[in-house]
Amino acid sequence: MGTMEQRDSAANVDPLIDEIRGIRREICAQFGNDVDRLFDHLKGVERDYAERRGVFACVSKEAAAKVVESWGDDAYRTDDPLVDEVREIRRKLADGR
Repeated sequence: MGTMEQRDSAANVDPLIDEIRGIRREICAQFGNDVDRLFDHLKGVERDYAERRGVFACVSKEAAAKVVESWGDDAYRTDDPLVDEVREIRRKLADGR
């Protein structure tokens, strides 16, 4: 299938998509393109969010609930089970479960 950069350059040009892909490349490079290191980092971020530590210290559970509420019911419907699973995790974290 080719490298990430080859796939990115072959896709349609869209400034927002280009920005997202650039951010993805930066994050991957930050962790040496090591999925296990990235996973460990994200689990730490998840814990920080759930416990309102670090950059999340100022995010109250009430504020997080308002954000989730603003997504509306349709925001949860996708054709991608992975996206649905991530959104369910976000909902549980926002609910404090």
